[in-house]
Amino acid sequence: MRLTRAVPLLFAVPTDRASSNVIYITIFCVWAAAVAYLSASIWSGFPYFESMSLLLVLHGSAAIYSTGFNLLIMFRYFLVWILIFGSALVWAVYNGDVLVAPFGPEFQTVENTRELVFAGYLSLCGSLLGWHLSLRNRKVANIVFEIPTIVRKKLIYSGIALSLLFALLYVIKTGGFVGGGKTYADGQGGFDLQFGVFNIFHFVGISLLILASIGRSEFRMSYLWIGIITLFMGVLTGSRADFLPQMIIIILLLFNDRVRGVLTKQRSLTMMVMLKWILFGVILLLLGYILAFAIAIWRQGVAFGTVLEYMFHGELVLFVNTFYGHKMLYFETGNMMLGGLYSAIVQVREGITGYLWGESYLNYILFAPPAFLELPRPLGLEWLTDINGITMTQGGIFEVAEAYWNFGLVGCFVVSFLISYSFGWLLRRGLELNSYFYMVWYLVSGFMSFRAVWYQNFSYFRILTVMLVVYVAALFLFRWFVAKHNKRTAAIVFLKRA
Repeated sequence: MRLTRAVPLLFAVPTDRASSNVIYITIFCVWAAAVAYLSASIWSGFPYFESMSLLLVLHGSAAIYSTGFNLLIMFRYFLVWILIFGSALVWAVYNGDVLVAPFGPEFQTVENTRELVFAGYLSLCGSLLGWHLSLRNRKVANIVFEIPTIVRKKLIYSGIALSLLFALLYVIKTGGFVGGGKTYADGQGGFDLQFGVFNIFHFVGISLLILASIGRSEFRMSYLWIGIITLFMGVLTGSRADFLPQMIIIILLLFNDRVRGVLTKQRSLTMMVMLKWILFGVILLLLGYILAFAIAIWRQGVAFGTVLEYMFHGELVLFVNTFYGHKMLYFETGNMMLGGLYSAIVQVREGITGYLWGESYLNYILFAPPAFLELPRPLGLEWLTDINGITMTQGGIFEVAEAYWNFGLVGCFVVSFLISYSFGWLLRRGLELNSYFYMVWYLVSGFMSFRAVWYQNFSYFRILTVMLVVYVAALFLFRWFVAKHNKRTAAIVFLKRA
């Protein structure tokens, strides 16, 4: 079975030609963005935000085209893209009359926003380049990935047990399902495990079900419905960020056969096909946004009809409305993350904290021990976003903000590059070694992208620690899970490229 061709929505890898093209595209995009940034710094009338909006459309199109519609890498990429593109576009259209962060409007100046957009764009360039370089010149597109029947049964039973168990534990932990003014923060169970750890083990179970659903000639959907149901249980507790995007990704696998037909019957994607799938993706994002927005207001006790009336008959339009006392492009949690990036920019540029030079990343080691040990921990960056008494963010720290706060504009490119490179490396190792362990690690990292990108990159480090525990346990109890199933490890079995 050719895994990367059987399920392109999850395991698609770029061709060497596409990866080579991305290198040149990235060089051009970084150069063009730098020229626009410097030109705007010299001449205040330069159409910077209009130029960056166009460059973001160009780079986003290149990301979709070159990654073969791999949902997980696109999910990671567009979590940054949507915030940065929205910021550039709203400033191009409204010229500062509409803001993108909830607090500190006095810090959302044209200079700081220019820095914000440039930092985010560099992060996107690094992210796409890292993914392609991790898989370039590695003939994994047609690799044989086999799942024996006896192993498939083990994957099914283990996946069902883990996903259902941790879904139920999460419901208990959060105090049950919400509604009528109750939120998931109202009732807490007596478990010491953190929410992030719950999610990781839950996603391990779902990943096992996904691998088990891959057949020789078809993609079996029956196992995926179990994963969807367990994720929906999490949504009903009121926790959208940790479950709703992942549920949408798995639902999209229902379209797998159609996507597989497009990618295998044509040697290359036509512009019309690409535009059609981009439009399809935009529609899904819009529906997902409306659903998330509706749940956010409904769980505060507002009637559903009132929610719809508020969304579509506000002061301006659906996405642009008056929030937090000023007109704002509404991203909900994304607005908080942009506020964190503004805070990082201001605190670095005005010398309040200066560059951290990797301090927050080194603190990951201190965060690694389980919380129930009650060892001393430093404060995360999300608690340090105050500027002159104004809290600029709530809930977490954006990947771009942490990278900028530590290493400036260069850090935005390098940090995102390294994370995406590691992400691609996991997929490559899983394919090369026919390793269920690496494939699960890759899938879990993809599903955790929302929390990792918008809330804290520490989530990736937490996944590492959990997977190490899983590896050690499996080494003694479930050796089949961590074994290298490809017998010829020195001579990987490849199929001839079509």
